[in-house]
Amino acid sequence: MALVTTFITTPTVMAIYKPARAAGRRRLHHRKLQGPDPSAPSSPSASAGAGAAMELRVLACIHGGQDVPAVINLIETIRGHTQPRRLVKLYILRMVELTERTSSILMARAARRNGLPFLRPRRAGEPHDQVDVAFDTYAQLGHVHVRAMTAVSALHTMHDDVAAVAEDKRVSLVVLPFHKRQTGGHGGGDDVENLGPEWRAVNRRILREAPCSVAVLVDRGFGGGEQVSSEQVAHGVCVVFFGGPDDREALELAGRMAEHPGVQVTVVRFVDGKDGSEEQSEVTLRPSHTKNADRSYTFSTAVVDAAKEKELDEAAVAEFRQRMGTLVQFEERVVVGNVIEEVVSIGKSREYGLVVVGKGRLPSPMVAQLAVRPAEHPELGPIGDALASSGHGVTSSVLVVQQHDMSNADEVPVSVVVDGRAQDGEFAKDMAEP
Repeated sequence: MALVTTFITTPTVMAIYKPARAAGRRRLHHRKLQGPDPSAPSSPSASAGAGAAMELRVLACIHGGQDVPAVINLIETIRGHTQPRRLVKLYILRMVELTERTSSILMARAARRNGLPFLRPRRAGEPHDQVDVAFDTYAQLGHVHVRAMTAVSALHTMHDDVAAVAEDKRVSLVVLPFHKRQTGGHGGGDDVENLGPEWRAVNRRILREAPCSVAVLVDRGFGGGEQVSSEQVAHGVCVVFFGGPDDREALELAGRMAEHPGVQVTVVRFVDGKDGSEEQSEVTLRPSHTKNADRSYTFSTAVVDAAKEKELDEAAVAEFRQRMGTLVQFEERVVVGNVIEEVVSIGKSREYGLVVVGKGRLPSPMVAQLAVRPAEHPELGPIGDALASSGHGVTSSVLVVQQHDMSNADEVPVSVVVDGRAQDGEFAKDMAEP
């Protein structure tokens, strides 16, 4: 009996374990805000991911009540007010660390029949907490479909729970709270609450494993720090555009925001200061075996056609400007000095409540050269990291967007080579290693 049990258990579990099958299916679905054809950016009538033409499904992850106002303001900004009004399905997932406390154990035991033990629907007669009340009120007043859930899991498996919900609900965008949040109010003070490296690791794993696009929200009191109704939304949004798939996804998100009458969207496109009369530097990123991924920026190892990417960027910008017209202010800035200072100045200007940037896994040459900078939050990319760092005096909230693309999922630390010369000495070391 012992031998039979030993040899039968493993194949039986592998045959009937449904999450294992779901993991295989996740790789078949590519959901993002842009249209399925990368050469043709989507229009307001185009489908969002796998959903219907006017439907947008968003999974917003929160830690507690502190994240609620920013999430509601962000969703209200994204949904716009076009006619017919865009249908939004908002799924709220409260992430709770599984501990030995009795309350956590009881929540974990409240399993649903669908095999997801971390989902606990609220029953009639149960007390309402502030988070439930806030989203119930928003659902009624804003006419938004809201479904609240709770994930109770160990932190090292929390990303699996988030990915499973995103796959099951077929969402096009996952919104994550940054592991640091400002406690001094909108744009005020340097008081920052750090949830710790464990929650930062959760975000990094979600960015790597999510079956759809992901946006990390660095909240500095977005929308004034209070949840507002749709009629009260009034703030400026700046989209920083350098080029690449992530920046094009941020541009698509900006198009949705521009449809809201209370939101003024400004797109700032940075172009290299070298014109046609000057020779452009050739920037190459080479994988580095000597750098630590926790302390260095990581970029995609996929081989891309630089000319094709530039063509896609130009097409996306041209289509966006034609579609948006006067709804969006468009500005081109020629960079001749420090690009980080130029970007940080936007966040410090107090003109915008939110700055939207792409993570830059397939970076433009200007962003690629920033790979040699010391990284404080490498999971946000060079531009997002500069805006999220507390030492730069940025007062705007920041949204870092990563477009879902399985071909760009593998990211590694890199060395920068400009015109055949290594910028940080790492490339020479890598070449010397067997």
